[in-house]
Amino acid sequence: MNQSTAFRRKIVYLVILVATLVPLYLLGRPSDGTPDSGGQLALMRQKYGIAESDLGEISPASETMKLASLGLRGVAATLLWEKAHDYRVAHEWDRLKASLNNIALLQPHYDKVWEHQAHNLAYNVSIEFDDYRQRYEMVREGTEFLTRGVRQNRKAPRLIWYTGWFYGQKIGMSDEKKQFRRLFSEDKVLHDSLANEGIAVDSNEAKGPDQKPDNWLVGRLWLDHGYDIVDAGVKIRRQSPINFFETGPKWLFKHAEAIEKEGVLDERAVRAYTKSSEGWEQFGRRSIPTNDGFSIKLGSLDDLNAQKNEKLEQFRKVAGDVYEKMRDEKVAALPVDVRKVYEKAPEERTEAGKQAMPAILASIEPNRDQVLKQLPQSAQLTAIQLIDEIKDLDARIQKTDSYRRQINYVYWQSLAMAEQEERTVQARRLVYEAEKANADAEIYLAIEKYKQAFEIWAEIFDDYPILTIDDSAEDLYMSIRRYMIAIDSEDLPEDFPLATFARMMNSENGIQNADAYKLVREQQVDLAAKRKKELEEEERARELEAMKAAEAEKATEEQPEAESDPSEDAEMKSDESNDPESAEAQPAEAQPAEEMKQEEADSPEEQADSEEQAEPAEPDSPDADGDSAEDTDSKADAESAPQEAPASTDDSGSDDSGSDDSGSDDTPGSDDAS
Repeated sequence: MNQSTAFRRKIVYLVILVATLVPLYLLGRPSDGTPDSGGQLALMRQKYGIAESDLGEISPASETMKLASLGLRGVAATLLWEKAHDYRVAHEWDRLKASLNNIALLQPHYDKVWEHQAHNLAYNVSIEFDDYRQRYEMVREGTEFLTRGVRQNRKAPRLIWYTGWFYGQKIGMSDEKKQFRRLFSEDKVLHDSLANEGIAVDSNEAKGPDQKPDNWLVGRLWLDHGYDIVDAGVKIRRQSPINFFETGPKWLFKHAEAIEKEGVLDERAVRAYTKSSEGWEQFGRRSIPTNDGFSIKLGSLDDLNAQKNEKLEQFRKVAGDVYEKMRDEKVAALPVDVRKVYEKAPEERTEAGKQAMPAILASIEPNRDQVLKQLPQSAQLTAIQLIDEIKDLDARIQKTDSYRRQINYVYWQSLAMAEQEERTVQARRLVYEAEKANADAEIYLAIEKYKQAFEIWAEIFDDYPILTIDDSAEDLYMSIRRYMIAIDSEDLPEDFPLATFARMMNSENGIQNADAYKLVREQQVDLAAKRKKELEEEERARELEAMKAAEAEKATEEQPEAESDPSEDAEMKSDESNDPESAEAQPAEAQPAEEMKQEEADSPEEQADSEEQAEPAEPDSPDADGDSAEDTDSKADAESAPQEAPASTDDSGSDDSGSDDSGSDDTPGSDDAS
């Protein structure tokens, strides 16, 4: 090979290199900041919003780290992850922080880096310290690490959501939440940092009852920031929309619960729950995308059902006799007992029948496709449109109901309603005061406060059974346990207002279903009413028995006087007949006795009893037994009356007969008595 050949090859290589640089320049020319400037790649970054400036804050150190890795950024990041784990195990916190910073520089736009390492600091590292102040510092390190990630990933809603989650959940629900919440409210350095990120910590939206920033409310402001980004068109990645949007409204509830546990039990707590209710209603009106290609609103379930019923009614009118005929055939095919329930009037159905009616109505609903086949051709097009609309509404109703049950939508809605009532705040205040009195060894005051609180809670649970599965229900049950200790009893009183709640909470799994509590409570009320009626009947029976015994004792006491010795009566009569004054006085003395017997025989009560005795009485009626007993006693008195007359007339002669005549003339109704 001569020199000329080598030179020519060098020229060819140089031309190829220059020719290669031209397309590279056209493709990779950077933008100068103006629209539609730069190469093709710069234009594509602007179009799809994937430029460094569009993603977040540009970090020169991060770009330098990427170049220094010589294309081995993934390998370097993996090695740093391993080193970070080793440093955490060895408790080398400074080296751990340095490793985390290097990982973030190598992978600044990978959300998982920020989430994982922030969780590592706030949860795993913080528990290694004994002092809660040091634990709080590590939690703050984790939240600030997330804030850096948000700055470099402005279009990462999941990362913003995670930051709001940290401020609420980690600070407000950890074992040291009381100390953490106080330290956060006084952490002015952190407050200034949050203000620089656009979080209005000085606004009323972030301040608690003490007019200091509250961690739950600050976390909610972070979440609202994420919601604004999504509403602007950024898609949610790596998280379900329903979970993403529910956290912000829930943080308002958590704030209200937190201040109540801290002793704020006045109108400020009511306002907090009112605000929670407004936030939950707003959440119910938000359009939430689903995997089925349509969006739903959790608060529109009633509207969807109303629309479906309207479309069904239109379909019935279009189908006409065909629909009615097929429906009648299904009704005729029902079992006899089921058909009887269906044919009863709504007010005549039992509770079980009312619960079974939705399933019965669904079973007799004709198949719409089969109805469509039997319709005339002129009505089929309209019927097809209605069927499609009904199917779409069914899908939306099913998805809406599924999402509502997934997040327990009705529970939070009922909680907001219940907690806005003054009696609920009063019940919580009484429990709080009882707990404080119990801790101060004021046992009698604590018992009285407990009783008042439990009576109110029983009324609240009757109106809102779903609150029995509230997080605070466990706290209320523990208060019941402390009340049992205060009264020095292992069993609750029979009339304890929360007996059903305590019994179900004492079971193996506690109260898992609010409907189950409602059913048990209703059954308990019915059983209590039935038992009360039984006790009243038993008490009435005992009173009747006591009345019969008293009447029998009275009759026994009067019987010896009626059957006295005839010889003694004769002597008394002869003595009285020899004494003119006594003979004249005898009719006057005999008259009250005759009148008394006549009144006993013909008293209005006994006449009424005798009339009732003539009427047929029920065999098991206690009144019938009582009346018959009184009639028997009256007959016995009436029979004993004429037995005394012969005893006095046999030995007394004309004087006695004269006495009887005078008595009979002066005594009204004496003829009836004789």
